[in-house]
Amino acid sequence: MTDESSRRTPLFYHEDFAGYDFGANHPFRGDRFKRFISELETRFPSVFQSLDIRHPEPAPIELLEKAHTRAYIERVYLLEKRRGFLSVDTQILPGSIDAARLIVGGTVAAAKAAIEEGIALGFGGLHHAGPDYGEGFCIFNDIAVAAKVLLDEGLERVMLIDTDAHQGNGTMDIFYNDPRVLFVSIHQDPATIYPGRGFVGEIGSGDGAGFTVNIPMPMLAGGRLYHRAMEEIVFPLLDAFNPQIIIRYGGSDPLYTDTLTNLGLEMDQLTELTGSIATLARERRTPLADLFLSGYGPYVLEGWLAIIKGTLGVEMELREPEEKRYLADEKMKELEERLDETLERLKYVLEPYWKIF
Repeated sequence: MTDESSRRTPLFYHEDFAGYDFGANHPFRGDRFKRFISELETRFPSVFQSLDIRHPEPAPIELLEKAHTRAYIERVYLLEKRRGFLSVDTQILPGSIDAARLIVGGTVAAAKAAIEEGIALGFGGLHHAGPDYGEGFCIFNDIAVAAKVLLDEGLERVMLIDTDAHQGNGTMDIFYNDPRVLFVSIHQDPATIYPGRGFVGEIGSGDGAGFTVNIPMPMLAGGRLYHRAMEEIVFPLLDAFNPQIIIRYGGSDPLYTDTLTNLGLEMDQLTELTGSIATLARERRTPLADLFLSGYGPYVLEGWLAIIKGTLGVEMELREPEEKRYLADEKMKELEERLDETLERLKYVLEPYWKIF
């Protein structure tokens, strides 16, 4: 790894990411990437200038096959020809496959750059695509492909920290039996939101038992609860696993302003969440690839800026939502009690595999 103070931080971006678009009136539109770059450059020029914008190449088919079956990849191409649907919310429009392969290429490049340079940023986190299925706005699983590439190139311990409000069912399925990948997902209670996966008891199987960790958060959970989950579960696991790289991914949808989710993070709390992971990675001298892509509603880009602020540890004056969310003391106590129960159950099921619990 090179000295962070002597270089700019790589950010992998391509204007053709715009092709990753699901059409008018869909919550995921492809213009979000360019708008974010423009917002960052205009409002925070010094931060923008500290980044090294690099343009990735699209992932070839043989890389996609590290995470997906050939039959699934062929099916995706057939669906594109007739504008078919992978799932009710995920239509394959012309150009979306090329853009998806570009996003995968960017995530692979960011992971490799993190290994070489200590830290890298990118747009990624298509975690609902599994070995032979795609859904939830996800065509190919860029995170899984990148992790597989790193493993094939000699790494033995890869830690994935999924902070998306929706649990990463596709990534979980791909690595469910693999002890080389510690998959940790902190997400909204799956009993209340898509994809309905990611309960405490889903901990992996076979050799991978104990290496899948799901932390369901109660609806409206804010920074105080996230801090506890990270301190009691995620960071002890990180120390025990001693990963050779951390890949954190997840966008702005844990914010209370998100229109598809029901969590309660405020802007500065999202900054604190990503910042705590980045700080620990720096202290341990563990490479970090930090990726963001998801989020819905009016504060997506502001949430991405909050992530950048935390990950890079820079000063950025962000726009706070006008409408604040207030939780009464009684409600906060109820949420804390529910989280207590979740964390105790999780420690109980993980105890046979991790001495720290």
